[in-house]
Formats: sequence, structure tokens, C-alpha cells
Amino acid sequence: MSDTSPENEKTPTKARMIIEPDALHEGEDELFLDCPQCGSTTTISRILNKGRCSGYLDAKEAESTTEDEQLLDPICTAKLSLELVWTS
Repeated sequence: MSDTSPENEKTPTKARMIIEPDALHEGEDELFLDCPQCGSTTTISRILNKGRCSGYLDAKEAESTTEDEQLLDPICTAKLSLELVWTS
């Protein structure tokens, strides 16, 4: 007999981090953050629009074009999001 209660379901590991001012990197037109999983530098707009860092390889990019190439796995599997929190 299997137990399908919420306590026994597998849930992805989630982590929150507070971004300090020195964690932001300035580019010419955008701010960048380092991915907490793989360390690749990623724009804030990419995180907001795609939910992935620049180290993530999507399915279209991973598909091989010739028989000699292998299907590539994502380099980074982290799903990223930003949350604005304030107190009054």
C-alpha cells in the first residue's frame, strides 16, 4: 500500500537567499547576478523572463543536429525567480 499524502510526496529542494549589494554586478545596460547553483553570471531580465540562468541549456539547444553529436544535458537545472519583499 502506498501513501500519497502530501508529507510523502517528493518536492523539489528550494532555497531562498538575500541578495546583498555586492552580489549585483553592473554591465553596460543591465544588472547581473551569479546563479547560486552553477555560478554563471545572468541578467536580471533573463531570470524574470525565462526563470533560468545562462548556464541552462533548453531542449531546442540540446537537440542534436547530426548523428555524431550527443543530446546534451542542461549544465544548470536551477529554476530562478526574484521576489521583492518590504516591511512597513
